[in-house]
Amino acid sequence: MIAMSDLFRVSLRQVARQRSYGVVFSIALGITAFIVLATLGREIRYKIGQDMVLMGGVNVINVVMDDRQYPGQPIREFYPDTIKALEALPGVAMISRNIRGGVDFLLRGAGERSLDVNFIGVDQNYAETFSLDVVAGRLFTADDVERRRRVCLLGLDAARNLYGGAREALGGLLFLDREIFEVVGVITGVMLGSQRQAGFLPFTVMIDRNWGGGKINRLYVRAVGWEDVAGLAEAIPAVVRERQSAPYVRLITQEDQLKRIRFTFMWVESLLWLGIAASLMLGGFGIWTGTFAAVRARTREVGLKKAMGGSDADILAQFLAEALCKAVAGGLLGIAVGVVLVEIGAWLLDTGFSGGLLLAGSFGSIVFSAVIGVGGGLYPAIQASRMDVVTALRFE
Repeated sequence: MIAMSDLFRVSLRQVARQRSYGVVFSIALGITAFIVLATLGREIRYKIGQDMVLMGGVNVINVVMDDRQYPGQPIREFYPDTIKALEALPGVAMISRNIRGGVDFLLRGAGERSLDVNFIGVDQNYAETFSLDVVAGRLFTADDVERRRRVCLLGLDAARNLYGGAREALGGLLFLDREIFEVVGVITGVMLGSQRQAGFLPFTVMIDRNWGGGKINRLYVRAVGWEDVAGLAEAIPAVVRERQSAPYVRLITQEDQLKRIRFTFMWVESLLWLGIAASLMLGGFGIWTGTFAAVRARTREVGLKKAMGGSDADILAQFLAEALCKAVAGGLLGIAVGVVLVEIGAWLLDTGFSGGLLLAGSFGSIVFSAVIGVGGGLYPAIQASRMDVVTALRFE
C-alpha cells in the first residue's frame, strides 16, 4: 500500500501537470459566494432592501387611535408605558410619536400671498423614521422636545413658498397664534409626500397649547426590516390593549408593496443560490471529466504499475487523491477570497459579522469541497482500478 505522504505528493504533482485551473476556479467561485452569503447574507439582504423599502414606507407601521370615527367615544392617546413596551418588541428599530390632527395657520408668503400651512406635532425620531433629508439647518433634538422650545421645521415646498428658498428660511420667524417660532431646519424626502408643504413642531409644544387635540394619538413604528412587519402587525395591538383601553386602535401597513418585495427577494435569493449550486456542480463535472481524461491518458502507466505489483486499492487511491486535491485546492482558494470579501463587505456595509459563522462556513466549505472531489473522481478511479493489466499495457 502506498504511503499517504507519497500518495498526496504524487497527486499534487499530477494536478500541477494537468493545469486544471478552470475546475479549481469554478469550485473556488462557488465556495467564495457561499461563504459571503452565509456570513453576511442577512446584512446584505437588509442593506439592499432598505432603498426599496424606505421609498415606499414598507417597513413603517402607522398605528392610530381611531376614536374620532366613532361618535361618543373619548379621544384616547398612547401612554408613555405603552410606547416603552412597543419599543422593547423584537424587530422594532424606533418609534416616532405624532399628533395626528395637526393645526392650520394662515401665513404670509414670499410673494405677499397668504398660505394655509398645516403644522404637525412630531418628536426627534420623525425624520429618521422616514429617512428624510435635511436641506438646510438641523433636525429636532430630544432637548428641543423635552424643553418645549418654540422651534419649527418646514417642508421644502413650504420653505420655498414662505421664504423663497431653504437657506432663506433658516432663522425665519413665524407668528403662530400670536407666538413666535424660529425656523431651524428645512427637510425633504421621498416619503414626505404632501407634507413637503407642511410645518413641524415639537409635539410637546402642541400638547401644551392643545393644538391638534393635544394628544399623542398616532405612532409611526419603524421595523428593522420588512421581514419584521408581519410579526409586529400582530403583536402591536395586543401590547397596546394589555396596557390601556384601546378598542379602536388601527394599524396601517403597505401590504401590497410588502408582497411585491417578498416575491422579488425570493427570486433574487433563489437565483443566487442556484448560481452557487451551478458553479459547484460545474466544478464537480470538471473533476469527473478531468479524471476520466487522466485515466485514459495514463492507461499504460496503470498497466505498468499493476504489472509491478501495484494493487487495485493503490490505483483507486491515486486517482481519487488527485480529484480530491483539485477540489480541496478550489475550496481553500474560495475560503481565502471569501474571508477577504467578508472583511471588505463588512467595512462597506458598516456592520460586523460573526466569527463563529465564518469559521463554520469555512469548515463546511472544506468538507463540501472534499465531497465534490470524491463524488466527481470516484467512478473514474474505480474504472482505472479495475483495468486488465494486459489490455492496459497494450493500449496505444
